[in-house]
Amino acid sequence: MRDNMCAQKVSGSPETDDGSDTRQRVVEAAISCILERGFYRASSNAIAEQAGLTWGVIQYYFGTREALMLSVLEEASRRLSRTLGEAEITGPTLTERVEQFFDVLADYYGSPDYLAFIQVQLNLGHDPRTSERTRENLAELNERANPQLKRLMAKVVAGKGAGKRRQNLTNLLFHALRGVSISHVMLGTVPIYEHNLPGDFLAERRLLARAMSLLIEQELGG
Repeated sequence: MRDNMCAQKVSGSPETDDGSDTRQRVVEAAISCILERGFYRASSNAIAEQAGLTWGVIQYYFGTREALMLSVLEEASRRLSRTLGEAEITGPTLTERVEQFFDVLADYYGSPDYLAFIQVQLNLGHDPRTSERTRENLAELNERANPQLKRLMAKVVAGKGAGKRRQNLTNLLFHALRGVSISHVMLGTVPIYEHNLPGDFLAERRLLARAMSLLIEQELGG
């Protein structure tokens, strides 16, 4: 269903003078193609067909497939920065703040599009043919959202300890919550789980939030 929706989305919007609509149309087509076919089978021609354009037009805006894939990661970075930047942690208890943080992370890492983003990240990062300039851009994109992420994590554990122990626990909190979000979205691609587990996912998220809250209280105190 998502592929059909995405195909409709990328096929009809009018182009602005600066070409931004066309660029966005191609990026969305690339995301849809990667989700449908996988990174390597999302060829230049397949993406062009998904976007309803010729590869020549796409080359005009992006130059190479590598540059297009980097633009996919730039879109990922924009979404993550927007999600974190718009979020606030306001819960009066530690457990409520952890649950709020979990909801924020799940909004991005629990999205099906993240499965496309991580494929691009892994392949560009490990392909020896990736240019040095692209590698530098990847490193910059990976750091871009860190200030907002640290802002939110500091609010989650406000008033709880300090120093290296607190840093280790906030890092663990992030990795645990992110990992469960990714696990859930991956299970959602398996037909036998696709329509049966949303309630279980939410219950597991709440249980993990409580468990992490107890660990933080035990290790850091008030």
